[in-house]
Amino acid sequence: MNRDGADFEVVVMALCPEEHFRRFCDYYLDQGASRILVFHDGDPGFSPNDCRIEATVCDSAFWAATGQERPFSVEERQRFIYRQVYARCQARWLLIVDIDEFVFGPKPLDRFFGALDGEPDCVRFTSAEAVYLASENLTRDFGASTFRLPMERHVSPVLARIVYGRMGALFTRGLLGHSRGKQAVRTGNPALVVDIHDAAVRSSDTTRLDATAAHGFHLAHYDAISFPRWAAKCADRLSRLDAQEMGRKRERQLALFASCRTPVEREQLFRRLYTLSWWQKRFLKALRLLCAEAPIMKQAPEPVSPASAHAGHSIRGSMIAQRQDACNSVQQSPTDR
Repeated sequence: MNRDGADFEVVVMALCPEEHFRRFCDYYLDQGASRILVFHDGDPGFSPNDCRIEATVCDSAFWAATGQERPFSVEERQRFIYRQVYARCQARWLLIVDIDEFVFGPKPLDRFFGALDGEPDCVRFTSAEAVYLASENLTRDFGASTFRLPMERHVSPVLARIVYGRMGALFTRGLLGHSRGKQAVRTGNPALVVDIHDAAVRSSDTTRLDATAAHGFHLAHYDAISFPRWAAKCADRLSRLDAQEMGRKRERQLALFASCRTPVEREQLFRRLYTLSWWQKRFLKALRLLCAEAPIMKQAPEPVSPASAHAGHSIRGSMIAQRQDACNSVQQSPTDR
């Protein structure tokens, strides 16, 4: 237990540069995590420098030891690993996030978990997607300083068109990535089935899942951590084809990227998707759909050129961030995706 809070562990599976793993781990250790379990989806892995970090390379030997073949899709590999980790988790809570996702709020996470009322089965964190302002450097990793929040489902098709023009058809509830957020699950429940975004109870069990929203907290999602990293991620997804559960709108985003013939066209597309003009910012802020205070980075990373971005890797990014005051937003129920 840390700082009079509740123990929690973090699990992540990713394929990314070593420095992204390190920044991810530093962030959640600062949030009070008692252990971080890192699964590198390929070779090579990374060597942790802290006894609270457990790193595993998911190579052929790893999958042979599990007694099954390596699942083809990245989503099935994640599910297998997360469920194995949940079964042996030593802490009270297990937080399941991607390498480019950082939960933030008005207090450290260990204190948040320690102050929870009752014994909910899971806690949900609402998505807050990182976007750039016109004045910001698009080549700087984690240079985005603003986060857009999900729109209400019933108005989002029209509202996204108003804000983003014809590109609005690519958005889901006003976001380009997932709008469902992520979860932390309480351990020790044999009826609980862990998944990437949502936990559930086994169909044979009559117990109802007790889920609660993490009011005042958000999941900062760097869907595009910079223009070069985004371009590399898109190229990687087009070449690997192992993400089997992408929605139609994500597929359309990739199709638009593939249609770009030059770096200039790709940058223009990026700007239309991941930057806000002054009026877009003011409009979204008036609707309380912006979280305009970014988490503070401890170390500002150097700009990344397109040539140095690894096109053969699934770049999911990371950042070093501190806690921030809760941003003004429309609170959503645990089942509102």
